[in-house]
Amino acid sequence: MAAVLTALAVVLLVAGAYLYHLSSTLPHLDAQSVASVGARTSIVYASDGTQIAQWHAEQDRTLVPYDSIPQALTQAVVAIEDQRFYQHNGVDLRAVLRAARADAGSGAYAQGGSTITQQVVKLLFTDGSRTIGRKIREVLLAYELESKADKRQVLGTYLNLVYFGDGCYGVQTASEHYFGKSVADLSLVECATLAGIIRCPARYAPTADIDASRTRRDLVLTKMAEVGDVDDAGMRDAQAQPLKVASQHDSSDIAPYFVDYVKRELIKRFGSDEVFKGGLRVYTTLDLDTQRAAEKSAQSALGKKSDPSVAIVCLNHTNGRIAAMVGGKDFATSQFNLATQARRQPGSAFKPFVLVAALESGYTSHDVFAATPYSVAVKDGVWKVQNYENEVVSGSMSLAAATTWSVNAVFARLIMKVGPQKVVDVAKAMGITSVVEPNPAIALGGISQGLSPLEMASAYGTIADNGVHVEPTAIIKVTDDSGKLLFETEAVKTQAIPRTVARNVSAMLHDVVEHGTGQGARLSTWAAGKTGTTQGYRDAWFVGYSGSLCTAVWVGHPEGQVAMTDVRGISVTGGSFPATIWRGVMSEVLKKSSGTVAASDSDKAGVSSRRVLVTICTDTYMLAGPDCTNTIQMYLDPKDVPSGTCTKH
Repeated sequence: MAAVLTALAVVLLVAGAYLYHLSSTLPHLDAQSVASVGARTSIVYASDGTQIAQWHAEQDRTLVPYDSIPQALTQAVVAIEDQRFYQHNGVDLRAVLRAARADAGSGAYAQGGSTITQQVVKLLFTDGSRTIGRKIREVLLAYELESKADKRQVLGTYLNLVYFGDGCYGVQTASEHYFGKSVADLSLVECATLAGIIRCPARYAPTADIDASRTRRDLVLTKMAEVGDVDDAGMRDAQAQPLKVASQHDSSDIAPYFVDYVKRELIKRFGSDEVFKGGLRVYTTLDLDTQRAAEKSAQSALGKKSDPSVAIVCLNHTNGRIAAMVGGKDFATSQFNLATQARRQPGSAFKPFVLVAALESGYTSHDVFAATPYSVAVKDGVWKVQNYENEVVSGSMSLAAATTWSVNAVFARLIMKVGPQKVVDVAKAMGITSVVEPNPAIALGGISQGLSPLEMASAYGTIADNGVHVEPTAIIKVTDDSGKLLFETEAVKTQAIPRTVARNVSAMLHDVVEHGTGQGARLSTWAAGKTGTTQGYRDAWFVGYSGSLCTAVWVGHPEGQVAMTDVRGISVTGGSFPATIWRGVMSEVLKKSSGTVAASDSDKAGVSSRRVLVTICTDTYMLAGPDCTNTIQMYLDPKDVPSGTCTKH
């Protein structure tokens, strides 16, 4: 007998020591820590409040407070999962004994008898392994949890953590996914359906097996009637209703390059964990109408698989907000964003920065320069400049006319007068962020690393807004899922260039659209812009603005410098597809807006009233003679009319 008692004492001592060890290693629990545990899904909104994306890690979860969960749902879950939830203290000994008898009768280990509290503990604090030690630890944690958190907190935490299938964690995400509504708006039938999924999501989710889901839903309703949560008539009425599931929409195809750009910017600020697990609410600048117009215009002009790619950035130059972004043909195929990450040669689209530098240095639009081919000694040898397609121009022309027709030789001479460093400084002040070396070749867009459509739109926006530059942004504000403000964008405005300079350059860029190389972009209202075509037709641009919207369009092959000499039968210049795409975007957006020209633009447009109509020979840029065959009529300021008549023909 003494030996038996001694052995029993040893067993009790060992068991007690083991239990003490387990209890000493339990995590600290309190109501606040329990309620805040669990990764939450971040949601992204367009400027009108439309949801355009969700970001989450392994678990797609949106936390909701207990008071937002309908009573019918909490009743349904308790009825089917843990009917004695409000009577036990975390562990239901009756259920444990019942499960043990079932295990013994079946000869197998079926992990039954767990309460909702134990399920919360399992989700939060254990690794899910099926061992005796884990079960003991789970029981101790369940008791401790219920000593520190009330039933509402436990049940609310459970409903925010539990898995509902199809990648949905928590009742809010499940409600939106299966029924297209907030959990607060669920009906009795929908509540019973969600409650029925929990036991086996792979089988009972309505998207997995609609019949099994309905059968399970009807069982939940029966259980609710058994405990008195609904009467028999209510149960039968609910069971008679069909099971309707919302159509499954995927918002990931809405402005994917823009959404990815926003994601990258937020990761820089908050880190990956916060972006994918922190339940952020991200309010962006995306205008869905403008985005659709940009995508439609790009697709209409160059939608064939063999066509070059198109990148577009539209931004409101008065506040720097990015309204639309097209970064490539297919985000699923390539996530490289041609609108923000690509750096390509701008060609003559860089010339406005030379213009601004020249006007700041005292030159005027009426100053005359030789337009003949130009050679000059530079640091690396001799810089030889020909005009477009090596055309020979015999005369001289004003800076305004040279801008209208993008005459290279004039701008080559101009940058040698102004100085490349001055041009670089101006470009940086206006919004160019890429590295630009102070070489004379930048006058014609010879940038070593190239520029992105985003920075081109931003810099041209400085001209559009009377010399005021605003840093571009895609984000208005960020809050957490409780509404607490975490970050808000402030539009810091800088007078980057003199107002008079900006207005004079705008007038010249308006002529580009009305009479020059950018006529393919002409609108029914005032507009200004500049074409850009690089050597060998490898990159083509049109950047311009009208009203409060500035848009940059680039066309090219993302894989490298590929000549575009036969795209739908033509060589691609800035005045061809890029100008056409730009016009398509802007005309659609302006049509949906007020349709009126901004007051500042009306003032700019007014300069045309002083102009005279002349006929120009496009071979020599002199006044056309009777034998000139390549001519164009255009309005010029009297000071800019060529002084001589063409003698070539």
